[in-house]
Amino acid sequence: MIPKRNCYLLCKNVMITVLFCAFVFMFIRLYISQSFGKPANDHYLQQTLLERKNVTVLPDIWLKGKVAYRDTTDNTSVLSNNVHIFYYPWFGNPEDDSVYLHWNHEYLPNWDEKDKNVYPTGKHVPPGDIGANFYPLLGCYSSKNPVTVGQHMKWIRQAGIGVLVISWYPPELSDKEGKPFDQLFPMFLETASVYNLKISFHIEPYEGRNPENLRKNIKYIIEKYGNHTSMYKLQKSPSKKPLPVFYIYDSYLNSPNSWNSLLSVGGKQSIRNTDIDGIFLGLVVEFRHKQDIVSGGFDGFYTYFAANGFSYGSSWKNWKSLSSFAKKNGLLFAPSVGPGYIDTRVRPWNAKTTRERKNGKYYKIAWATALQTNPPLISITSFNEWHEGTQIEPAISKSNKGYVYNDYLPGEPDFYLNLTRQFVSQYSEILFKMKT
Repeated sequence: MIPKRNCYLLCKNVMITVLFCAFVFMFIRLYISQSFGKPANDHYLQQTLLERKNVTVLPDIWLKGKVAYRDTTDNTSVLSNNVHIFYYPWFGNPEDDSVYLHWNHEYLPNWDEKDKNVYPTGKHVPPGDIGANFYPLLGCYSSKNPVTVGQHMKWIRQAGIGVLVISWYPPELSDKEGKPFDQLFPMFLETASVYNLKISFHIEPYEGRNPENLRKNIKYIIEKYGNHTSMYKLQKSPSKKPLPVFYIYDSYLNSPNSWNSLLSVGGKQSIRNTDIDGIFLGLVVEFRHKQDIVSGGFDGFYTYFAANGFSYGSSWKNWKSLSSFAKKNGLLFAPSVGPGYIDTRVRPWNAKTTRERKNGKYYKIAWATALQTNPPLISITSFNEWHEGTQIEPAISKSNKGYVYNDYLPGEPDFYLNLTRQFVSQYSEILFKMKT
C-alpha cells in the first residue's frame, strides 16, 4: 500500500502536471492562431480560392462589405512604389457577371493579308477552353469578385510590387470583349489600401479618344478618385505637390501637337498647374515616338510590350539609349519587363512573336537589362494579361480535349511572383545607393 502522505503528494504532482500541460496546450493554440491568422470558418474560403496542395495558402482573407481584407501588420516583405505592374480588370464569369467575359475571347483575324494559311475562328468555350496559352490557378475568375481581387493584391504584395497600373475606360465604355468596369475602381482602391498598395490609371485607347475629351476624363478621375489614399502620386520636384500618374496606352495615335495643347504650360487646353494636373507617361513603340513624347509635353514614357525585338521600344538593346534620351530631356523612363510572350490562342497566326519563358531566364535578362539603366521606375507587363501570355499571376498545369496549356514547371504556380520579388529587392538596393 501507498502511504497517505505519499498518495497526497502524488495526487498533487499529477494535478500540477495536468494544469501545466493544459496551459502549454492553450499557449500553443493561441500562438498558432495569431501566427497564421486562421479563423474557424476560413477553410472553405481557402479551398474556394486555391484548391491546390502545392501552393502556399495565406488564410487571412475575409469579406467585409465589398472588399477582401487581411491583416498586414506582420508583413515585412520588400515593397517598392517604383515598381509598377499592368493589371487588367476585364474578366467575368457566369457566377458573378451572368456570362463569361474575355475568357471566351475570339480568334482575331490575321493582320497579314499575304498569309494564306487557314487558322481557327470563332470564340473559345470556357471553362476548359479559354483564350490563353496558360491556365490561371484561380480558374475563370471575375474581376468584380472582391475575394479574387484580394487574392490578386496579396500576390502582388508578395512580389514586392507597390503600384498597380489598372486599365481604364470611361464609364459606359469598354473593349469589345468585355463590359464597362469603371464602377470597380472604388473596390480596387479600398482593397489596395489594406495591402498598402497604390493604384495608377492605364488609359486605354477608347473609341474617339483625343486630348480634348481626355481632359474631361482626367477631370472625372481626379475629382472622383484623386483624394483616395491609394491613388499613386509622384512629385516632379521636392518643391512641387504630388500628382497622380497616368499611363497613356497607344499615345502615338494622336499627334504631338494635339497632346501639346493639353500637356504644355501654354497649351490652349492646358491642364498644367491646374487642379487636374498629373504626370503623364506616353508609349514609345517606334524610334520617332521618343521625340513625339518631348514635343507632346509628356513627363516620361514606357515601352509596354514584353516581346524583345517586337518594336523599337521593347527591344532591350535600345533601353540604354532610351534611358540617356530621357535623362537628357528631363523625362521619366519606365522600361517594361515581362516574363515572355505568347498569344496564339487569340492570334493563331502570330507565332513569330512568341518569346519562350525558358524557366524564368527570359524574365531575368529583361530585368537585368532594365536595372543596368538605373531607371526611376520599372513597369511589368503584366500581372494578368492572359491573352498575350505575359502574366506573372500563378498558373497551373491543365489540358482540355487534347490541348495542353503551358505552365511554370518545374517551378511552382507562384514561381514568377517570387522571382519578381528577388529583382524588386535588387532594384530597391540600387535606388537606395543612388540616393546616398
